[in-house]
Amino acid sequence: MKKTILQIIIGLTIISCSTTKNVDDKKGDSQKEKAITYDYADKIDSVQLNFIKKSYKWNNEKILILNYCQPLYSCHFNNNEITSKSIKWWKNFYSKINTEDCLNIRVLANGERVKNKLDNINYFDDKNDFLLKIFFSRKKSCFGVLVLNREGYYIQYNGHYSEKQVAKYIANLKK
Repeated sequence: MKKTILQIIIGLTIISCSTTKNVDDKKGDSQKEKAITYDYADKIDSVQLNFIKKSYKWNNEKILILNYCQPLYSCHFNNNEITSKSIKWWKNFYSKINTEDCLNIRVLANGERVKNKLDNINYFDDKNDFLLKIFFSRKKSCFGVLVLNREGYYIQYNGHYSEKQVAKYIANLKK
């Protein structure tokens, strides 16, 4: 009987310790802050900044969010189209992000292919391939995002990006 009680006490002690350890591990993981993930971060000069402001009608907003569709030769599908489905998808994507005081646009590298759908309000062609030459030729993918502030500081990511990434870029550049 003493042997059975001793085994039960040892068993409960082992279970108790391992359960506490797991709870502590989970608590530590939830408190860790994930680092911001990006490909490039820098500052553009005033000439480049003024070209972007003029070409994409960026007036008073603190932040410009530029969702870029890379050239067709960089992507395995036709990413340079504007459909009701894609419009709905982008609206849903940005509904989860605080875009207050932000201008949020899409720029297509091959915008000339859908010229009749470009409104130069939300959808633009890459004027003189400027964005491709300066930013998006450094790493090929289907998509990319460039977030700029009024001083010319930017954060860029090429590839599929998440709402959390864009939200962090905005927050970082508003500081």
